[in-house]
Amino acid sequence: MTEVLNYPMTHQGVRDLDHPIRPRRRNSGVEERSGSTLGPVRAEFGMRRGGLYGLLLGVLGGFLAYRWITGHCPAGSKTIR
Repeated sequence: MTEVLNYPMTHQGVRDLDHPIRPRRRNSGVEERSGSTLGPVRAEFGMRRGGLYGLLLGVLGGFLAYRWITGHCPAGSKTIR
């Protein structure tokens, strides 16, 4: 399968063909992503709670929501196609 590459614009208004923007690859499996579905709920609960504990819950919930939506985990190294 061929990747579709996106090329950013330079300051002069032309495409920079030397530095393509590559799409991120998924590295989270179905089980991991389904476990992350509670991320938005956890983030909202943390924001409503407030304080340091609420902040930590909000950050954790935001990370889980990111992983659920994109399928990419920054801590993971494997690639799933």
